[in-house]
Amino acid sequence: MTQADLAINGGPKAKTVAYSRPNRYGELEKRYVIEALDEGALMCTRGTMVQRFEKAAATRFGTRYAVMTTSGTTAIQTALAACGVEEGDEVVTTAVADAGTFMSILTLHAIPVFADLSPDTVSAAPDAVEAVITPRTKAVLVVHMAGIVADMDAFLAIGEKHGVAIVEDCSQAHGATWRGQCVGSLGRIGAFSMNESKHMSCGDGGFMLTNDEETAHVARLFIDKAYVRGKTERGEEMMAFAATNSRPNCQSAAIALAQLERLDDNIGRRAEIASRYYAELSGLPDLRFPRIADHSCPAWWPIPVLYTGDAPTREELLPVLQAEGLGITSALSPARGNLHTPVIRNRRFYPYSDHLPHFLEGVSFEEGACPVADQISRQVLRLPMDHRFTDLDITETIAGIRKVWAACVTG
Repeated sequence: MTQADLAINGGPKAKTVAYSRPNRYGELEKRYVIEALDEGALMCTRGTMVQRFEKAAATRFGTRYAVMTTSGTTAIQTALAACGVEEGDEVVTTAVADAGTFMSILTLHAIPVFADLSPDTVSAAPDAVEAVITPRTKAVLVVHMAGIVADMDAFLAIGEKHGVAIVEDCSQAHGATWRGQCVGSLGRIGAFSMNESKHMSCGDGGFMLTNDEETAHVARLFIDKAYVRGKTERGEEMMAFAATNSRPNCQSAAIALAQLERLDDNIGRRAEIASRYYAELSGLPDLRFPRIADHSCPAWWPIPVLYTGDAPTREELLPVLQAEGLGITSALSPARGNLHTPVIRNRRFYPYSDHLPHFLEGVSFEEGACPVADQISRQVLRLPMDHRFTDLDITETIAGIRKVWAACVTG
């Protein structure tokens, strides 16, 4: 294979057909939506579909309680509030994640504290998390990044040692397990996203899992403006505390219920694809796959592999891969890293002013405080993953990567 054979230089593309992504919503979703519509009530306090989804989710993931909400972000925010996070508290989380993770902390007027990543797993490193815990720390928000389960033995031990709540961000890890137990059921509470990039989707939505009755009760209040429903006559309604409206509707719950019933097939197909990537690409020079603990089972999202070579650089290699028609990208999350976003770097809280809210006074963020995360951000290549991909999609993706490596990477 020579440089002249590469598509970027006029050669044939390795990917001869577009990636297969047929409509993920089908007859089951339609049936459940019609059932919700036929009830004549789509508000979750009147229709039954939200309760049906919550009962099914609790059963599937092995918890006593599930609480649905409007998004993954509101699920994380609600989960933290239900654990008692208040203004001025610190919440330790990972240096790289979707903005919804740290935005959920800020909206509670709490302070995000960012811990560095493990170079082997691209998840938060337990020792880095423990190093930044202070007497002000109320919770650790563990992100199961890219469907790869974080070291929950270590994090649960940290939570017990320091008396802080362990909250799981499972937005990218539906159905993943640690020692046979589903993520989201291991800490005090787990939060999930259901937007269209996730294993389960209702367009936008989220839910929480917990085994703690009080935590579930507070979470339900928090998404419903803290109404204490059914205790008084209308006009005398009680609001237990300040809270917003993050109630889901029954139409979204109907789609989520159908997607839940498809989940096992979805993550099974993703595991097949991941096995091929690991088996057929792991031997390439300067390409490192994440280490997976023997007692964990990922729920694969786009797989973050690290390109560790210098010639060519990652920035030079990426357009060559993409020219072959490969759906490979170069970021763990939309932002390069949380410490590099303006809202964190500049403590920009309000849309029309630079006014610094009281809870951020005296708080500073060191942009280079997480060097491993920055290095991973410079090295990562995300291999495409979708349960709808055909065997041909994966065969051509693997062949395209091997083609580019043969022409460009000497090792």
